[in-house]
Amino acid sequence: MIRSTRDLTKVILAAALMPLAAPAQAAGAEDAARLCRELAGPATAEAPVSKQAVSDYFRALRSARAACERAVIGANPDPEALFQVAVLMQADGEHALALETFELAAEAGVAAARTKLGDYFNFGTGDVSEDLDRAIAEYRAAADAGDLPAKATLGMMSGLGRGTSRDFRQMVGLLQEAADGGYHFAQLRLASIYMNPRSLPRDLAEELGLPDVVKAAEMLELASKQGNEDAARALSQLYSEDGPVTDPAQRAALIRRSAQGGDPAAINALGFLYERGEGVDYDPEQAASLYVQALESGQVSVNEIRGRVDGRAVAWDRDTALAFQRILQERGLYDGALDAKVGPGTLRAARGLATQ
Repeated sequence: MIRSTRDLTKVILAAALMPLAAPAQAAGAEDAARLCRELAGPATAEAPVSKQAVSDYFRALRSARAACERAVIGANPDPEALFQVAVLMQADGEHALALETFELAAEAGVAAARTKLGDYFNFGTGDVSEDLDRAIAEYRAAADAGDLPAKATLGMMSGLGRGTSRDFRQMVGLLQEAADGGYHFAQLRLASIYMNPRSLPRDLAEELGLPDVVKAAEMLELASKQGNEDAARALSQLYSEDGPVTDPAQRAALIRRSAQGGDPAAINALGFLYERGEGVDYDPEQAASLYVQALESGQVSVNEIRGRVDGRAVAWDRDTALAFQRILQERGLYDGALDAKVGPGTLRAARGLATQ
């Protein structure tokens, strides 16, 4: 007997998914739920760190589809499987059914499903009408349950005064909570505020000691290490000669701090400073060594080593080029002439550093 709209949704969901779940029928519900989690990963409403991450996520999710669908059929659907099935429905443009399924997952305790519901009512996705009161309520419920994307979104809405009173202090506080929890998007947004606090009231910016390039760099490093491409680009700009830090010694100190923390882009940028003697003593051996370290990370390509001046690549310093070739020769990667000409042969050898 159908007792409520929730029961009706479960019946519709089961009817819709039963044919698709046939390949997984042999597996029990618990085994299907376990396989769903293993293949799809945890339920999350986080923004992806890159385009490749989006592709990888949906590839994994589609591989888990049969198991996840099997895990939601029956009287006690698995909560996280419900979330994953809802994401697939959303991707397929089945927004009405996705919304109902996210609601089931939310009622079963999946905080990320509350955030997804908030997104639906915040942006008016599909046939769902915008409802900012409902969006704020869902985000708050998710944030209270510890969901980091919900905290970040609430923070941004507080700063915009969207669906709630405008409160910059709350915006910064919620973004900080999400950033401290490890959410790369919040880290990126905070870095932007730390570097350029013009969106904040002057008294709040002064109270927080902003602008603060060092704090901005710290946030960008954290986000970049997680693969956030926007953060990596912002770091490169921060370290560049035409970036916001114009004093050579201050820029060198900032880059050195980041390099000591292991950031490949900073290691590379520090090498360029040593090659040119900007903000540090000229040291071609140290410059070459730092370029090698950056390439060994596998996160800096041979086309990205060194730096640019006024947006243009500049010729290698002769002694730095020789030191670079010598290191490659000692590693058994380069058998060409030590001629300080870093051309295709030298760069081809340098690519091998990432695989050693």
